[in-house]
Amino acid sequence: MSRMWPWLLLGIAVTAVAQQPEPPIPDDGNVILAAVSRYESMFAGGIGSSKWTGRGTVAVEPLANITPSGDWSSLPCTSGTGNGCRKFEREYLSKPHVYTVVSADGKGATVHTAPTTLSECYGYQGAGTYSGASIRSSAIAASSADFFADSTSPRLLKREEGAALRKALAALIPKRLDTTERLGIFAMRLEGQDFYVVQRTFIDVATPEQGARLVFFIGTVGQGRFHMLYRNHEDDQDERVLETIRLKSGRDFLVTSVSDPESQFFRVYGIRGGHLVLIYSGGGSSC
Repeated sequence: MSRMWPWLLLGIAVTAVAQQPEPPIPDDGNVILAAVSRYESMFAGGIGSSKWTGRGTVAVEPLANITPSGDWSSLPCTSGTGNGCRKFEREYLSKPHVYTVVSADGKGATVHTAPTTLSECYGYQGAGTYSGASIRSSAIAASSADFFADSTSPRLLKREEGAALRKALAALIPKRLDTTERLGIFAMRLEGQDFYVVQRTFIDVATPEQGARLVFFIGTVGQGRFHMLYRNHEDDQDERVLETIRLKSGRDFLVTSVSDPESQFFRVYGIRGGHLVLIYSGGGSSC
């Protein structure tokens, strides 16, 4: 399945195979991050819609563990195999939880989640309510907010702001991408470096002009040229920006949600050795 290759290529640690003991559920000293969105189907596998959740409600899905130093690890439920999932359901998902939003969008909001069960594809998207701050679109929440600092959301450029960048992107279009129309361009800053995220989602191409495809890549601009640092090469993957978070240690991360016809999972990008890299890929569901 297409969602599994990033784990293999990047050496992301996964939970043990089915013959080995189930991995433990994180204890109360570990911080669990959860993705939160006002889009009802943001974390659903397959092709989602743009329908909004009801007032004061959000879609919620736990996505990973994180340490104060910025180390990421998978939750103890390996999608697609079911290894560890029933224990995770019994000991964690079946209970209500309270998270605090640590991203700029919704900063400080309290998110209450109801008990949930695993889907047939081992997914665990649930419903939640929030209060204390407004969530405009999507956010990242944590079981403890102690080691998170203020961050700045990726900023969607207005069409006139992105004109020069679209011109720079045009050099990449022939035979490699397609049209520059309906591209969402975000400006963001990670650990003192400026980047641009370019995406075109399924919602943008639901009624596409001829040749338009799903697009997601990250790069920089210099001397009038766009320098691509990362590109999602999977034509059937709908990757969307969720939010950025910042740790008090100074580490910054961009979190995205990825869906394809059979699965949904998360990717996290950050800085290592001064360079943008894919830090983590996992979570979600897979049939």
